[in-house]
Amino acid sequence: MPAPLPLALMADPHRSKDQLRRLADTLAIPLVEDPRAATLLLQFGPDGLSLVKPGDPLLPGRLRADFSAPDFRRRLLHPGRELLAQAAKVRGCGQPLVIDATAGLGRDGFLLAAAGCRVQMIELHPVVAALLADGLERARNSPALAATAGRIELTVGDAREHLPRLPEPPDVVFLDPMFPERTKAALVGQELRLLRLLDQKNSDPEELLPVALAVSARKVVVKRPLKAAALAALAPSYTRRGKAVRFDVYVGKGKEKSSG
Repeated sequence: MPAPLPLALMADPHRSKDQLRRLADTLAIPLVEDPRAATLLLQFGPDGLSLVKPGDPLLPGRLRADFSAPDFRRRLLHPGRELLAQAAKVRGCGQPLVIDATAGLGRDGFLLAAAGCRVQMIELHPVVAALLADGLERARNSPALAATAGRIELTVGDAREHLPRLPEPPDVVFLDPMFPERTKAALVGQELRLLRLLDQKNSDPEELLPVALAVSARKVVVKRPLKAAALAALAPSYTRRGKAVRFDVYVGKGKEKSSG
């Protein structure tokens, strides 16, 4: 048997061949019928698209974007209480436009949308973006989540290229640059390990922050591990601290610091 492919899309008799082929072509990965043909597999199930590592007893879990999980749904009940929502709040702006420039699996951006923000997600890695797009589509078809998902748009690409070309000036730019070294609270160990198995297509976060600051948003909000140094050694205007993470807030040029 030939050596396994690094990544493939698993054929699914319950999905249209055109849908599968479009996704495989978009991601530039093969479509296979034997799960042993690849080290990592994208596969559709009854509850959407997921990434798995077949045949590995140490990684029996899967990676997927899921906004309907009970623990996450509880956070959506009072999104304004979330530390991120407080850090991103813009006084006098009823529905601020937030650019989530490092979207990942979209949990932070979804919380911001639940708090009333319009959210433009940007995700660099095409596989992570495909998982996120699938999760957002399922959310749009959920009566409980559709309104929140309707305030979200997703762009696939490098935020360093997209931020200077935004058609509408944002109120807030949000960065979570901890991947892949992150121990992101929203990710369990198995999910994080699966993410690290993907070929990395990361922007240098120290390059991303100056680009975000140049957009002249009212705020740039950066998620950091609680004890980590300020990103790019740039001191924030102020910080909101939680138990495990903090949010460094950089007030935009010409804006009052009271916007927090």
